[in-house]
Amino acid sequence: MILLQGIISGLFATIIFDLFQSSLNYAYGIEKPKWNLLGRYFLGYKESKFIRKTLIDDDELDNELLWGYFFHYLIGIIYGIVFVIINFLLFDYPSILLAYIFGFSTVLGAWCFLMPFAYNLGFFASKSELRANIIVQNLIAHFVFGTGLFIGLYIFE
Repeated sequence: MILLQGIISGLFATIIFDLFQSSLNYAYGIEKPKWNLLGRYFLGYKESKFIRKTLIDDDELDNELLWGYFFHYLIGIIYGIVFVIINFLLFDYPSILLAYIFGFSTVLGAWCFLMPFAYNLGFFASKSELRANIIVQNLIAHFVFGTGLFIGLYIFE
């Protein structure tokens, strides 16, 4: 039961995350995450390419956007399962505080893994001129992700 709740919570949170990103793009023109580049990065593992200088300059791969969304949702579901397990170990009820702490902590995956190794932006986007914008946008988006984790667990408890 906990596994199913984790899958649902992570899936729900990732959907909310994507809807939030789409609404920012629609309302303010803020660029959405490039999930095709995520797909390109992970598909590069087949060729033993683990660190990229620039994914944008690499050749486009078949179905990279589809694969990017697959990995994006897979990671969200894994985070959901971990969140639900931690929540049930510590609490008898869904905890909004834990959801926010966990949601904020998931941003470290982007800052310390994807940005330096996949997007070549350095740790915490240190190589980007838009570092502050990226950090703030990531924090807000992962706050929304944490909210989605809580709602997903609360509704399907």
